[in-house]
Amino acid sequence: MNNNPKTEVLTPQNSQLIFIDQQPQMAFGVQSIDRQTLKNNTVGLAKAAKIFNIPTTITTVETDSFSGHTYPELLAVFPDAPLLERTSMNSWDDQKVRDALK
Repeated sequence: MNNNPKTEVLTPQNSQLIFIDQQPQMAFGVQSIDRQTLKNNTVGLAKAAKIFNIPTTITTVETDSFSGHTYPELLAVFPDAPLLERTSMNSWDDQKVRDALK
């Protein structure tokens, strides 16, 4: 076992995944990748996380008033996952998010 946590191999037991604001309106600010490719990559990552049983959290921001609903393709991978709805832009400012990642 490696005693240096910075070089330890990631496993489902020592890692977790958070999908932050995978919503249509939030993707408009992305310029470095095609939006459909971004969504496909997100769903592919979600499927891999599910296969490997990696703890996964999903957050949203201003679903009804601005950003739209989380991509249904992502929700289909984790149909029972709670969505952590925020009103602030910074996920780390939300206590629910911090609690979910503990």
